[in-house]
Amino acid sequence: MKWNFNKWQKTGSYLLFACNIFVLFLLAAGSRVIVPAWLQVAGRMHPLLLHFPIVLLIIGTLLTFIRLHDPAAARWKIQLTAALLLAGALSAAVTVIMGLFLSREEGYTAQGDLFWHQWGGVLVLWAASASYWLRASAREWLPKSFAITTTALLMLTGHLGADITHGDNFVFAPVMPASQGPDVPLEKALVYEHIVKPILQEKCMSCHNAGKAKGGLSMEQADKLLSGGRSGKLLVPGNPASSLLMTRLHLASEDKKHMPPAGKPQLTLEETALLYYWIKGGADLKKKVAELPAHDSLRLLAETRLQPVTAKEPVYDFAAADEKLIHQLNNNYRVLYPVATNAAPLVANWYNKDKFTITSVKELLPVKEQLIEMHLQKMPVSDADLEMLSQFRQLRVLNLSFTNITGKTLSVLAKLPHLQSLSLSGTPVTLLHLTTLKTAPALKTLYVWNTSLSKADLQQAQKTFSHVTLVKGFTNDNGEQLKLSQPVLLNTVAVFKANMWLLLKHPVRGVEIRYTTDGTPPDSVHSPVFKDSILLTENTTVRAIACKPGWYASDPVQFSFGKTTYRPDSIILLNQPEGSYTGNGAGTLTDGQKGGMDYNNGKWLGYSNKTLEAELLFRQAVPLKAVSISTFRNIGAFIFPPQKIEIWGGPDRHHLRLLKRITPEQGKKDDPNMPVTYDCSFAPVQVSCVKIMLTPVASLPAWHPGKGKHGWVFVDELMFN
Repeated sequence: MKWNFNKWQKTGSYLLFACNIFVLFLLAAGSRVIVPAWLQVAGRMHPLLLHFPIVLLIIGTLLTFIRLHDPAAARWKIQLTAALLLAGALSAAVTVIMGLFLSREEGYTAQGDLFWHQWGGVLVLWAASASYWLRASAREWLPKSFAITTTALLMLTGHLGADITHGDNFVFAPVMPASQGPDVPLEKALVYEHIVKPILQEKCMSCHNAGKAKGGLSMEQADKLLSGGRSGKLLVPGNPASSLLMTRLHLASEDKKHMPPAGKPQLTLEETALLYYWIKGGADLKKKVAELPAHDSLRLLAETRLQPVTAKEPVYDFAAADEKLIHQLNNNYRVLYPVATNAAPLVANWYNKDKFTITSVKELLPVKEQLIEMHLQKMPVSDADLEMLSQFRQLRVLNLSFTNITGKTLSVLAKLPHLQSLSLSGTPVTLLHLTTLKTAPALKTLYVWNTSLSKADLQQAQKTFSHVTLVKGFTNDNGEQLKLSQPVLLNTVAVFKANMWLLLKHPVRGVEIRYTTDGTPPDSVHSPVFKDSILLTENTTVRAIACKPGWYASDPVQFSFGKTTYRPDSIILLNQPEGSYTGNGAGTLTDGQKGGMDYNNGKWLGYSNKTLEAELLFRQAVPLKAVSISTFRNIGAFIFPPQKIEIWGGPDRHHLRLLKRITPEQGKKDDPNMPVTYDCSFAPVQVSCVKIMLTPVASLPAWHPGKGKHGWVFVDELMFN
């Protein structure tokens, strides 16, 4: 069959006209048009298709300005130009329609860059359509004018699209002067406006702006920042540990909930510290930097950021490590990653102190020439381990906060030729120990808050380290009343067989810990005082506060402990956990570890679309009369009590009978976030096999932001008595 160009061209013209009419309809209808799910899939292909019209229209524009003297060649060029302009206009129409579909998804609002990008795309379509329809006009300047206009609009619209996807001024950022901090005097600088907000603008607002509020969160305006998004409030003023912002920042980089996402510019340690101290100080939006105490950590970091940056980027004289080796060195408890894409320097983070040994550090010796940062905070690092750390001679940053070191061997770290930042906060180091570091050639910052150093020691240390910034944390020089931090749990396991001694402490001297075990809130007058320990002999929930004259009592903290008389010999998950909430597999349910308040810490199993079904086997039959199931409740994060719990038991998996079925009371809007244990008791029965089933909520209630969606069930431990 002979190709009939004119026939196809005519059909394409009609189709282009129809697409323009449909775009006009979508623009006029606005948000009144509901996009079905299958069209949302097409809308999400907008970034994939948008490159086609760009190439076709630019080539078509160039051909518009080319003149050929040979008649046959000229006719061929006219047909090719017409085909390219038509194909470009049609693909532009499809791209615009997909973009309009995408913009109607939750999280996008027609404001800011998105508004102008949307209208830029529509104008590209109209200009491209005009270029095609007027290509044969007797007035040669007319099609050429529209061709030039189309190209200009393509560049402008592409620039706005890049800003939406990658952040403000993404295209021209490489040739623009590097940001050197806000140009404002210290006495006029505001903590939020001039310190915190620029960090959020640079690292967060490309995904959380008025036009693209990912997760329902927009950070451009302070009130929207404080109100949070679909996952709940972003900040808990005064409590960074419970703030979603800090939780997401500290997740492992490969975790899909880590923010910023992989591939996006990550926050530096200094930026993360600034956000931490800002939240800890109450997340004040109006406070000036100059109003902070002179030695306050937030003020010290803010002053550094306000100073113009004159130093050049560091130059590293070592080659990058092998990517396969880096991948092999990563595991569930240690993450190794480059400081930036394709960069040679590496950073190492450790998680889960119960799994840590110094061998985990020794295993990184193959990359000791690339490793410039180690974050070992809260790991059980001892004095003897510092000799191993001293072998990593490229280290610039070393965080040993709240480790087990005493300071006796600190002098070995002075051998590190490039060490610039050392954190010893929360350790019992003394002034004598600290002075052994004065020979460290590159040391610039020492973090020494919450150590054994007295006020006089800190003053002497500052004289000794005259060229080093000592971050001392908050000092109550003005005598204002402050709130204590929460008591700290020393026990490493939360499940016991017969009994267990509960051990609590507080880092501030002279603090009194008061507690309750009957579910009532503790107070500073009537609740019993915690002495050295408490003997636990059954499932117990302990609530505790820290009290001290002249201080506000701490927020209450809650710990749950469980007794399990029988430990199964094997456990099988008949349905696998979902998302990133896979814990340590089936063993998570019987490892004696409680998940605590952080459902992202790898100690919880999560189920949403499937029922948790666990089959547990005992080699010898046991006289079972109760099963306790430790779960978690966080209404804002869609984590609800189970819709139904069933306990089955019998001599083997083929002869099970229902031992207990309960329907827990469902979550309410204002229920606090906390672990919840369900004690399922029944008549004593000899069993060798137990099957436990927990059904998630099938449809969240109408008052919840995720109404109609599946809820989550989280479980960290099963106990048998």
